[in-house]
Amino acid sequence: MITLKEFSKSFVVASKDTAKEIGSGDLDVLATPAMIAMVENTAKEYLHKELAPEESSVGTIIEAKHLRPSTVGAEIIVKVKVESQEPSKINFSFTVFDNEKIIATGIHQRAVILTDVFLSKLAVTK
Repeated sequence: MITLKEFSKSFVVASKDTAKEIGSGDLDVLATPAMIAMVENTAKEYLHKELAPEESSVGTIIEAKHLRPSTVGAEIIVKVKVESQEPSKINFSFTVFDNEKIIATGIHQRAVILTDVFLSKLAVTK
């Protein structure tokens, strides 16, 4: 299923991405939850190119070390690398850069799902 082994995507830190705005901290720096969303988005975009139209992917595991702050306006590059693949799970390592400085590292797992089957599991109550 997987053809590429590495993929990267760039983001620009906006004020909506700061710890102060999100509420995870008091400073106007890239919030860890926003950085994690960037990682998940990069892995999702990578897999989207590899999946059938009826498939999607969902994040199941993420472990991150957020090592350095980044300011509003900084260009963030997220690089994901496929480390292993199970029948329905893809395991990535990732590195996040602000310019050439590493600001975060970690691992992320995504499960490949059939969209209709996954959505049918939602509890419907009246």
